[in-house]
Amino acid sequence: MGRGDDKPIHGPIGDRMHYIARAAVPAAMGEPGLLPRIVTRGDTALSWDGPVPWSEAVEGLDRALQEFGKVLVWDLEGIERNRPDLRLVRHFEGEDLWVDAGVRVAEGVIDVLVGGAERAVVGTKTLRSLEEIEDARDLTDNIVPLLDFAYGELRATPSLRSTAPLDLLRRCRELGLETALLVDEEFKVPASLLREAPEGMELFAGIVRREDAGSLPPGVGAIVDIWEVVKRKT
Repeated sequence: MGRGDDKPIHGPIGDRMHYIARAAVPAAMGEPGLLPRIVTRGDTALSWDGPVPWSEAVEGLDRALQEFGKVLVWDLEGIERNRPDLRLVRHFEGEDLWVDAGVRVAEGVIDVLVGGAERAVVGTKTLRSLEEIEDARDLTDNIVPLLDFAYGELRATPSLRSTAPLDLLRRCRELGLETALLVDEEFKVPASLLREAPEGMELFAGIVRREDAGSLPPGVGAIVDIWEVVKRKT
């Protein structure tokens, strides 16, 4: 299921990743890791097979945290309607949840952190401008920028689209941010972003299937769907 969409986009990932796998990328982190992503709507989660009830979503999120240490949460109520519903996040307050609740302005990151997130994700699809990232950084260092692509093109508000994606990463690094997320449902993230990422910036890219995570360049972590790495019991 997409960020802001109810239905998943399927398709082979391996062929589309070959051009990236060939790119020489500076190692920005240690061994590449997996960052499971869960999509929520209210107090339920979504999967390829439909809604996941509260009890199963809680159990799956708990297992993912135990195995991988952190989980990326996409809150569709916040992303689509600017009405975050963080009940599931609040249940895990104190755990390492990176939450995208559709922050539009800098002050919104505080609402996400108070709602139980360890880090507030600020995505180009909803954030109003680069200045909002700068202002958010003044409020907290617990933010993670997300560059949201669709078939290789940055999805962003007009103000952010005027800045090249690589320049966005560089500015975020100048602000002291050490981690960034690069997301494209068809995984057509521009190879230059992985090849020329600012020194010392940890990247997680996806969405990829777990079996294709090894095709990512050295030092780049993989964002994967939670229900692929934490199997449902029903």
